[in-house]
Amino acid sequence: MSQQLWLELPPHDPAARPRLLVFLHGAGSSPEAFAPVAIAWQLKFTGATAAILQGLQPSPHHAGRDWFDTRQRGDARVRHIDHAVQQVAGRILQLQQSTGIDARDTCVIGFSQGATVALELARTPTVPASVVVSYAGRLARPIRDDERIAPTVHLIHGEFDSVVPPVFSQQALRGLRAVGADTTLDVVENGSHSIGQDMVIVGTTRLLQTIFRGRRPRAARTSPGHTLH
Repeated sequence: MSQQLWLELPPHDPAARPRLLVFLHGAGSSPEAFAPVAIAWQLKFTGATAAILQGLQPSPHHAGRDWFDTRQRGDARVRHIDHAVQQVAGRILQLQQSTGIDARDTCVIGFSQGATVALELARTPTVPASVVVSYAGRLARPIRDDERIAPTVHLIHGEFDSVVPPVFSQQALRGLRAVGADTTLDVVENGSHSIGQDMVIVGTTRLLQTIFRGRRPRAARTSPGHTLH
């Protein structure tokens, strides 16, 4: 049996503005388990096609799949993440070709391990998206002084996330802002290591704000981190 590359959910309203929402689930999960989050996003963007990509390898700790081997450390882990980024970029290009939606109307949304892949994807020279949303993510390596980050990056973290503490998003914010990236950070009050309705509202609101201000292409905008109530 061939491997499932993604789970695709058609638009709720084909007459609405077409967009492509690409979701990267967390470690040990699956597209099917992540579908409620994708559907919640589609309720805000009714013309969007949602594609939940499947992790690249079986998880050694859970029944689902991972994007990279968390047992690896140092340079070996970075190489695994780089490989995942290449695979994800290729799948997004396939989706864009099949839907006719280009990078300007593509948003990548990642959670935890998937968010790390999404953040590293944002750093690639030919990133196939204009917006990246990172839920409970962390960078694989520090931002270099000479980097230029093209997409808008929205960092979202639960205040009480004990699996990936909020400090990792705070570090990412500092690095991204230092190179002039268009970046925001929202630490959601009482949030944990999950994507509940509050998290969905924050993420969809940030994307709406980015769309409505007509940002095309990268502009030197930053938004300080804050806590939502």
